[in-house]
Amino acid sequence: MNLDRRLILVVGKGGVGRSTVAAAIAGACAAQGKRTLLYETNANDRFGPYFGKPAVGDHPSELAPNLWAVNATPASALAEYGMMILRFKSVYEMVFENRVSRAFLRAIPGLDDYALLGKVWFHTTEEKRGKPAWDTVVFDMPASGHSVSMLQLPGVILETVPEGPLTRDARTIKALLCDPARTSAVLVTLAEEMPVNEAIELEGKLTAMGIVPQHVIANQVFPRHFAPGTPVARVLDALVAEPAGLPSPLAEVTAHAGLGRDRRALNERYLAELHRRAATKVGELPMLFRPTLGPAEVKQLGDKLVAM
Repeated sequence: MNLDRRLILVVGKGGVGRSTVAAAIAGACAAQGKRTLLYETNANDRFGPYFGKPAVGDHPSELAPNLWAVNATPASALAEYGMMILRFKSVYEMVFENRVSRAFLRAIPGLDDYALLGKVWFHTTEEKRGKPAWDTVVFDMPASGHSVSMLQLPGVILETVPEGPLTRDARTIKALLCDPARTSAVLVTLAEEMPVNEAIELEGKLTAMGIVPQHVIANQVFPRHFAPGTPVARVLDALVAEPAGLPSPLAEVTAHAGLGRDRRALNERYLAELHRRAATKVGELPMLFRPTLGPAEVKQLGDKLVAM
């Protein structure tokens, strides 16, 4: 996987392990010496525990060498955007923090998402002492439907809003999103029917917007312990066919092994479907049988992503 991008969008259906893959990508970038910002929005944070740190808040916090994370909220993003435009805190408070303005801003559809998208764009341009603050920003995006509507906002603004500061920024954000030299998208799915169908649909929508998908990652793929026709597979078939009367713990072990074999067969079926239908390169990440994920597991996944 090519990690040499200023912005990496990690997108996918809810529940497919999108945040885990984003953390693994960010950790791999940091391990290569890139100053990396892992960006999430309004989330129940997982990134702190993944790296053995406290939960991430709305200001960047260090998770590991070269790696920081921020959990942006619409309020904090809008405040930063207002400060970027108005420059002075006193002027910002006068314009944005009075009761009438707050009520007006809450009524604007899509403003929260645009502020969050604008904040990630800002971080790709942010400088400290005349140098880029971040070499790479990894954006753990919301679930796929929400992500699509968020990414469409710059185009909607350009089509509907009169020329001015808002359209100027929207044009700049859209140019960043659609520049394959600066931005790539990593789609995360499971090797199951609904997630695969949604991943293919999402790939098409991103491509239509001009955003280049780099990889489709099938996450949590079960290992292949029981290849058909092998002696161990034949023994398992016989045990599963006649489960009655098996003593404990052989009964429990047999049931667990049968489940693992069936899950692998399901994964293989939909991996083949994914390879057949996806226009983007397909990669796999294994199911990690751990009660919780920590730095070692995130590194393990990151190493596999780099090798793709």
